[in-house]
Amino acid sequence: MDATTIRLILIAVGVILILALYLWERHRERQLGAFDDDDADDNVLFDGETFADHLSPPRREPRIGRAPETDETSQPAPAQPQPANRQRPGASPEVAPMETTASAARPKPSKLRREPRVTEPLLIQLSISARRYPFRGPEILDIAASCGLYPGEMDIFHCFDEFDDETRVYFSMANMVKPGTFPLDDMESFSTPGLVLFAQLEGDPEDLTIFEEMVATARKLAMTLNGDVLDENRKPLTVNKEEELRQAVLAHGERWLRVKPR
Repeated sequence: MDATTIRLILIAVGVILILALYLWERHRERQLGAFDDDDADDNVLFDGETFADHLSPPRREPRIGRAPETDETSQPAPAQPQPANRQRPGASPEVAPMETTASAARPKPSKLRREPRVTEPLLIQLSISARRYPFRGPEILDIAASCGLYPGEMDIFHCFDEFDDETRVYFSMANMVKPGTFPLDDMESFSTPGLVLFAQLEGDPEDLTIFEEMVATARKLAMTLNGDVLDENRKPLTVNKEEELRQAVLAHGERWLRVKPR
């Protein structure tokens, strides 16, 4: 066998190997693409929805409309007709009940005029999106523990205030796929295309610290799990965007200082 024949054989084998590798990569990318497209179309919580709507605990919203109901229901049922039974025959039986009803229907100012929520909590949301392969459950558990994120209510992870109030949640980590929860009893077989960190800031002095810790946690998760940190618009979190969010946190705190009672 001469050198030319050997060269042709090697070239043919090389072409076959390259073609096989190309077809394999196409097949794998098609599978990953189908997985991502299905999640983006049907499952990923991003189309105008926020995780606060689905996962965050009920806020302490003032319920001004309920105060009159409480006062009215607290009045005994026979209290209104009783004064009428004591009226003398010549007196008007309707005057006293009308005054009693008016006074009963008029809630006490202290109960009706609760301090309303003038400024809504500021929602900060960051995502960690997998670059090529989904995040596996055991890996999520390991990195979450190292970041101070612990499984808790609503089957998601929470970062708690470890200094003053261990029941207070600084921020939380949810699954990017609806309904946003994790199968905490079966994480071994679990996988997800992404994670979401979110916090609701209420103008407290430590809000900026919470934001900085959440950003640092998002970057650590992305680096460890081989993902990318995205903002609330599913765009890469740039330095400029991070500073924009930081300024929003500061401005929100200033607004709360102006409306909080002194």
